[in-house]
Amino acid sequence: MVPPSNEALRLIIETDSALVADLNRFYGDATADGGLDKAERDRLLDLLGRHYIGRSWPRSGGMDVTRRFIGALQRAMTAAGWKLDAFAIAA
Repeated sequence: MVPPSNEALRLIIETDSALVADLNRFYGDATADGGLDKAERDRLLDLLGRHYIGRSWPRSGGMDVTRRFIGALQRAMTAAGWKLDAFAIAA
């Protein structure tokens, strides 16, 4: 995920310090390619899901549930001004 511009990133940092603090606390040491294991990836999706669409990552349910969650999350983040590559989720 990359913000659309440095200005947008500055606005996010200034206006949503709780999200920035949570991301830094849990994922500040992640490698540039993500480098997250399954548990870390699930926690990141929980955090983003709760922030942007008001619900956590659905751990139960089929691929349809997962696709709907990811679709809703991507739409909400795009509406907030983020440019997203497709989420890559490995089980």
